[in-house]
Amino acid sequence: MKNLCLAAIAVVAMTVSGCGSDDVKCSDKGNCPQDTTPSATYVTGCQAMLASTCGSQFQAVLNCVKANEKCDSSGNMDLPATESACSTQFGSYAVCCLANPTAAGCTSSVAH
Repeated sequence: MKNLCLAAIAVVAMTVSGCGSDDVKCSDKGNCPQDTTPSATYVTGCQAMLASTCGSQFQAVLNCVKANEKCDSSGNMDLPATESACSTQFGSYAVCCLANPTAAGCTSSVAH
């Protein structure tokens, strides 16, 4: 279950970074050179996760990824390094998902 929660976060987190506000928006593009603009499906899934029971924990993950996104040598997000930098936030979201397994993003990954 925890890995499923992290997978859902990772899919969305790979597409985001902040612009102009304290909170990352679902439609924001990441900071790495190869990051792409999120699809409508990503945005819809992300917004559902933010509106869910674990939404505040998910927002904390997105904000942390914004501030700490690591890029690999090919210009893509280095997911293990980014997850490591945000391990507290990922952990809090995973705990919330364990307590609320039917919350959006906790039982399935975001489609892309």
